[in-house]
Amino acid sequence: MLQRNARQAEDVHALAFIIVNETRQLLDYRQAALWLRRPASRIAAVSGVALLEPNAPYVAWLRQVAEHLDGQTDAAVLRPVAAGDLPQALAKDWGQWLPAHGLWVRFGTAAGDGLGGLLLCRDTPWVEGEGLLLQELAGAYEHAWHALAPPPPWWRKLVLDRDRRWLMLAIVLVFCFPVRQSVLAPAEVVAADPTVVRSPMEGVVDRFHLEPNDVVAKDQLLITLDDTDLSNRLEVSRKALAVAEAEYRRAAQQAVFDNKSRAELTILKSRMDQQAAEVAYMDDLMARSQVKAPHAGIAIFSDPHDWMGKPVAVGERLLMVADPQRVELAVQLPVADFIDLEPGAEVVMFLNVDPHHPMTARLYRASYQAETTPEDVLAYLVKARFDAGQAPPRIGLKGTAKLYGQPVTLFHYLFRRPLGAVRQWLGL
Repeated sequence: MLQRNARQAEDVHALAFIIVNETRQLLDYRQAALWLRRPASRIAAVSGVALLEPNAPYVAWLRQVAEHLDGQTDAAVLRPVAAGDLPQALAKDWGQWLPAHGLWVRFGTAAGDGLGGLLLCRDTPWVEGEGLLLQELAGAYEHAWHALAPPPPWWRKLVLDRDRRWLMLAIVLVFCFPVRQSVLAPAEVVAADPTVVRSPMEGVVDRFHLEPNDVVAKDQLLITLDDTDLSNRLEVSRKALAVAEAEYRRAAQQAVFDNKSRAELTILKSRMDQQAAEVAYMDDLMARSQVKAPHAGIAIFSDPHDWMGKPVAVGERLLMVADPQRVELAVQLPVADFIDLEPGAEVVMFLNVDPHHPMTARLYRASYQAETTPEDVLAYLVKARFDAGQAPPRIGLKGTAKLYGQPVTLFHYLFRRPLGAVRQWLGL
C-alpha cells in the first residue's frame, strides 16, 4: 500500500508528505523528519506540519542533527540514535524537541551518498523486525524520489553549443542589467503616535460608553469603573466629617467659658481637617473612576464585552485614542525575505480593499531584532510614513507592501535566495 502510494505521488512534495506521515501505517512513531542533502542541506518535511518554516529553531536544530548523523562513517542504512549519540551542543536540546528513542534511516548506502535521511522518534525502543520492514520501504521511497526528480547529467552544465555562444553572451549581459531590489511583505495601516488611555486606579470595569472606532471629543466619558465601594466609603467619610465639624463647633462655643474645651480645640480642629482630607481624597477617586478622552480622535480597542467585569490594575492599558489623519504603515518583513533597507527607502502599499490604487510611503525605521508574528513567522517590524498629498487610509486596513532596496544586478535579484542556500551548504 505504501509503495503504491509512493509510486503514484504527483511530485516530490506529495512524496515527502507520504514519507513523514503515512509511514505510520507500517510502524508506530511519534515524530518524523525528512532531511535532504541536495540541492542544499534542508529539512524537507516534518510530520504533522503542513507549512514548514525553515528558519524556526526546531527545524534548524533538526537539520544540524541530520547533518551530524549523515556524516558518521557507519554505512548501515538503519541506525538507532539517542541524545547520547550527539555532540553536547545538540544533545542538550534532544529532550525538549524529541522522544527518547530515535531511528535514523539513510537513503543511500554510505555517508555522503544518496538522497538524504529520515529520522523517526518514539518513546519505546525499536525492535529488529521493524527495522527490516523499514529498510525495505526506504528503498522504495528512494526509488520513487529519483523517478520524480532525476538528477540532470553533469556534462550538460559544462558543455555549451558553439552555435549558442552569442545567445549565452546576451543572457550574461541581461543578467548584468541593474534593477532595484524589492520584496513583498504583509502590511497594516496603524495610528501614528496614539495616546494610550490607562487605568487611573485599581478597580473593575463597569461600562464602556462607546464602541470600537467611535469618534470621541476631548474630555468625553469613555469608561466607568465600578464605584460601589468608593461611594460607600465616601458616604462614611462625609458623615465622619460632619461629626468632627459638630464636635469642633460645640467645643468652640464652650471654650468661651470652659478652659478644658479651649484646650481640646486644636485636637478637634486636626481631626476635622483629617476627615476633610479623606473626603477630598475619596472625591478624587470617584472622579478618577470616570475615564475621559485626553483629546479628540477615534477610540481603538477590542470588543467592549471582553472588558465587562474584568479587574484592572493601575496603569493597565484600556484603549488608545488616535488622530485618524495621522497614520503610518507597519510592515512585517519575514527574515527569509529581508534586504538592505535604508531610511527614506520607497514603499508602495497595495490595500486589499483597493489594490488598483497603490499608495506611496517612505521608510523611517526598521527593527534590529526579529519577532514572531501571530502567524508564527519570524519577521522584522518596518515602519513607513505616507507621502504628503494622499488621503490617509482608515486605521486597521491591511494589504501588501512592496519595499525597494539598493540597485543590484538582475542576476542578484533573481538568484539572491538560491545563492544564500548554496553558501550555507558550502559553508562560505
